[in-house]
Amino acid sequence: MTEPDTAIAPQLRAQVVDSMTTLLTRMLRPPVPVTERTQLMDELGLSSSLALELLLEIEDELEIQIDVEDLDEDQMTTVSDLADYITAHCTPR
Repeated sequence: MTEPDTAIAPQLRAQVVDSMTTLLTRMLRPPVPVTERTQLMDELGLSSSLALELLLEIEDELEIQIDVEDLDEDQMTTVSDLADYITAHCTPR
């Protein structure tokens, strides 16, 4: 997987964050709005199976392929952390 073009990265990252907040709200129905600072596991209780479902939904919605080989819990602390990882480790379909 290659690094995204620096001109495209901010726009793609914004799309990833928007998709994630929408999907997480739909999937988990949290009592408070999901923001970039929302902690995925601690605040939302995101499980590994739901995280996989989230990534698959993002791939479909944004028509990208996410390289998850190096993804670990440290990169999934907040919505912002995961958006950064996805933006840096994806390619267009």
